[in-house]
Amino acid sequence: MGKRIVEIKEAIKIKAPSATPPARARTRSKIARAKLVDAAIEEFWLNGFHETKVSDIVARAGMSQPAFYMYFRSKDAIYSFLVKRVHDELLSIVNATVIPPDLSRQAMMDGVRATIEAFLQYFVDNPHLSSIGYFQDTSGTIRDAVVSLVSRKVAFEQGTGLWRKDVDPLFFAECYGGTIERVIRGYLLTGKSTAADLARRVSELYLHGMLRSEAK
Repeated sequence: MGKRIVEIKEAIKIKAPSATPPARARTRSKIARAKLVDAAIEEFWLNGFHETKVSDIVARAGMSQPAFYMYFRSKDAIYSFLVKRVHDELLSIVNATVIPPDLSRQAMMDGVRATIEAFLQYFVDNPHLSSIGYFQDTSGTIRDAVVSLVSRKVAFEQGTGLWRKDVDPLFFAECYGGTIERVIRGYLLTGKSTAADLARRVSELYLHGMLRSEAK
């Protein structure tokens, strides 16, 4: 009997229409909006904010200007949307990583490396979008937000006994933020290193420092 019920349910799924007209309309709307967003990413990345025009975006998207204004009220609006998207996605990556205090030393080091790698991998997976939201945005809002969040996480992890308590969390976060920005520009986006390799090198530098180990 149970098998027969499953067969009936599957038959109902097959016979049901794939989408109602309103659903199809919503799908078309999402596709159109996504095309505009993708086109805007390319135009802003290639030409910067000031040189990009709405006419450039719609031409790349293969759409009309009236269609553009159905989704975004201005060039500023779609640019702000892209910057906020990078802001939210990067902060989500940083915020999602938690390193428990009771890990072994090696596991802790692996956790730090994985955290850095996840952040760097975002730039690999979204090279044009991340360049707009992280580097073109001259306000520095996202970079300041990352530094602030890293500082708070370090302070919390100091309280759990994970890190030295004599290190100023904000000073560390500022140093770390500067390092990440430079290696992204100089190594990651140029293809000189992978996210995994850079994460390993940066984590080793911050966790072990520059002093050589004592000879045994």
